[in-house]
Amino acid sequence: MRTTATAIALLALTTLAIAKTPGDVADLVGARAPGAETEMQNRGYTNVKNNTWWNAGTNTCARVHVSQGKYAGITQVKPSACGQGSGAAAAPECPPDLSQADLAKHPGCSL
Repeated sequence: MRTTATAIALLALTTLAIAKTPGDVADLVGARAPGAETEMQNRGYTNVKNNTWWNAGTNTCARVHVSQGKYAGITQVKPSACGQGSGAAAAPECPPDLSQADLAKHPGCSL
């Protein structure tokens, strides 16, 4: 049983190492989660759901894998995972009074 758990953990880490990490956030792997979240926001990403981040400026969707309070890996995923592109079920809900400051909170919206 212990050998199986170890094999699964090793496979998961190997998969993270093979998956593509967006270059603009690759340096955050290994960083403490709270500080890395702030840095993701500083770099134009918005947490759209469950550690899945969207950057409207670069059209990049990234999934963050957290382990023991640190960013264990960041993988680029399809924009549809962030509610973008043709795979999206519905258009984003954009508030009628959207300001420039609110654009980061509403990926897919424009002024």
